[in-house]
Amino acid sequence: MKKLILITGIILIGCVLISALAAPRTVTEPVHAPAQNQADAGYVIRDNGGKIAVFRAGESTPFMTTETYTKTLPRADSTRLQNGIAVTDKAELQRLLEDFCS
Repeated sequence: MKKLILITGIILIGCVLISALAAPRTVTEPVHAPAQNQADAGYVIRDNGGKIAVFRAGESTPFMTTETYTKTLPRADSTRLQNGIAVTDKAELQRLLEDFCS
């Protein structure tokens, strides 16, 4: 009886761990205030050919393209990237790219 309870407990713990690893990850909004608009930004992160790309403000050619496909992101994040996300500085840019690409 004790073996059955132990085996059941191990199976339940395994199921919980597997479901936690398989759950989709979402990107949360940064705590700091984002740039008000793209004119105030130093960079703009947006979809370019289905991947996340970084543009310098006012430029139409990306200076960096990631290997992360926007279709793999949650719909809300993908929509934000279609519209473009204004970023004020390199630190904020790095944080957002880590969130999207990890």
